[in-house]
Amino acid sequence: MPDRADAPGGRSRSSGLLRWSVAALVAVLLLDASRSLVAHLGWSTPASMWQPDPSDYADIAWPPAAAVPPAASRGERVYLENCAICHGPQGRGNGAAAPSMSPRPRDLAGDAFKYKSTVAGAPPTRDDLRKVIADGLDASAMPGFADVLSAQDIDAVLDHLVTLGTRTTTDATSRVAVPTRPRVTADAIARGARVYAAEGCGDCHGADLRGGAPQPDASGHEVVARDLTAPWTFRGGATPADVFLRLTTGMAPSPMPSYAHLTEGDRWALVAFLEARARPAPGEPGAVLAGPGQSADPLVRGRYLVRAGMCGLCHTEVSAGGIYRDARYLAGGIRIGAHPQGVFVSRNLTPDDETGLGRWSEAEIARAIRDGRTEARLLNVWSMPWIFLHGLSDTDALAIARYLKTLPPVHNAVPQPLHYGTLETALAMLLDGDVWLGRPATITYVSGNYANRAGPDLARLQSGLVTLQLVVIAAWLALLASRIPRSMWLPLGRRSWRAVAGGTAVLAIYATPLLGVLPADFLSREALREVPRPDTAELTPERAALVDRGRYLFVNASCVFCHGPDGAGGLKLSGPPGTLYTANISSDRDAGLGAWSDGEIARAIRSGVGRTGRPLYWQAMPWDHFSNLDEEDVTSLVAYLRRLPPVTRRVPAYRPPSGDECAVYTVWTEPNRSPGCR
Repeated sequence: MPDRADAPGGRSRSSGLLRWSVAALVAVLLLDASRSLVAHLGWSTPASMWQPDPSDYADIAWPPAAAVPPAASRGERVYLENCAICHGPQGRGNGAAAPSMSPRPRDLAGDAFKYKSTVAGAPPTRDDLRKVIADGLDASAMPGFADVLSAQDIDAVLDHLVTLGTRTTTDATSRVAVPTRPRVTADAIARGARVYAAEGCGDCHGADLRGGAPQPDASGHEVVARDLTAPWTFRGGATPADVFLRLTTGMAPSPMPSYAHLTEGDRWALVAFLEARARPAPGEPGAVLAGPGQSADPLVRGRYLVRAGMCGLCHTEVSAGGIYRDARYLAGGIRIGAHPQGVFVSRNLTPDDETGLGRWSEAEIARAIRDGRTEARLLNVWSMPWIFLHGLSDTDALAIARYLKTLPPVHNAVPQPLHYGTLETALAMLLDGDVWLGRPATITYVSGNYANRAGPDLARLQSGLVTLQLVVIAAWLALLASRIPRSMWLPLGRRSWRAVAGGTAVLAIYATPLLGVLPADFLSREALREVPRPDTAELTPERAALVDRGRYLFVNASCVFCHGPDGAGGLKLSGPPGTLYTANISSDRDAGLGAWSDGEIARAIRSGVGRTGRPLYWQAMPWDHFSNLDEEDVTSLVAYLRRLPPVTRRVPAYRPPSGDECAVYTVWTEPNRSPGCR
């Protein structure tokens, strides 16, 4: 008896099946193309674009030398090239990089200067300002310029500051004379302890002198009370005379008042008490790393880790000029494009109940940070690099979560990601040769706020298109089950609902993201397995602790994300500021940091000043965020970078804007790759 497919009716059925199969394929491909079209065209413009009032934050051209008027004086030129990025073009403390910095850059037109030799309320002397410019302020974002500016340039800057409104004094009667220090005795130390308690110093610095609590300064911005057990963080100097001077002059505009009303004996007793409570400096014998990043108070710890890390880099809205909107800190809204992975908008991390993390538990937040898992979905590693944060300790992750829950809530309805069609995604991964992870060739970061959008929900539209694709495929499978001869079903047996169920299961498995199946531990370990772990056996325990902490920061502060696991750098970045490449920070003397001093490395990390004095773009090397790093952690990072094996790869020099840069800020994900801008 002939098979039904060989009979006249069978041939007709086969022909009909072919037509329906072609129609189903066309329908699925059209729906798939529609998904891609939505991803390509959706969110083409931000819902809103914030531009700060210049009196709050002033835009700056990049490189800064481009903003120097032709008729500028020598002092104005040096100031605009080196100082305006933080202090603003008019010296009002409103530079483009200022929003992320704590404390904020000084208002040079005001009368309040912390580090001076004159009585409270009096202007500083010219020598006071010269010393700060030349030597910088220890453990702060204010760098020393003595090695990159000549004495004549520094004097010219001082002349220019006068035109900006900076006042100085030559009145000898306003100078504080530091008297001869009396002999330090146990009685003097005990007296200092009583003065510390009587004057309420512990209200800010704590009974343990560790400080850490944020307080508003005279301008309303948060500053953190100094850890008085860590004299290496005293920005005005840590000698007994320096500390006596700070107690006498006060540190306006911070909450630290003048204690000139105390007798000289009481002030010297306070100095002796603080000396007695000082801890050994990082790396010295007996030193224990105990900065704010190791605080037992989860809020102190969490605030520090967030403010000194890179969270704000992606989760805070920026203006067209790259200025962070600090009033909406961590409210998300930046558009991140990562073809073929998708188009993302950075999430709202504030505790808003409807649009942020208000209804999340601390454990859920910590899990999302470290494992990339939420109740709703797996976070894409190319938009949220959780594989680099997986190594965060439980204590650190929960401290970050605790701090995020204390932020002012901001209502910012961030849309769900948009994804490209399956065919475009698969082809891009195959052609790029990265089938497993689908590494995007470039990642784009677009200014403005892409949240609170009016119009259709594009992510829901894409979900509807996927549903229609599945309906078409299911209908085709059902038709297939009813038309294919029984002999062709083989392992499935006779045609039945099981055929449709099996096909649907295969589709579901195929559609499951590979990364969601693999354990987070495995993925993070594979991503970071090439990060060097230096042998510290020959080091003292204190120095070894520095290197270990430095490696922890290298990974979890995301240095590895831009500079690579070996520190070789070389990733290309292109946009309105020009074209630059991430630095080689290995220990190679010619291509890396091997010839740099520890101070030069530290200055680049948190002040954005290169070895030759060239300013570093804060949106590429986020030194404005890293300016909040504690001295212990900067010292630890330097100690680790010193031990990165040398890599000889030379990184191309920065190229100022020339007209062929990408229209939006674009980052290439691998060295030596240069596809066109997306």
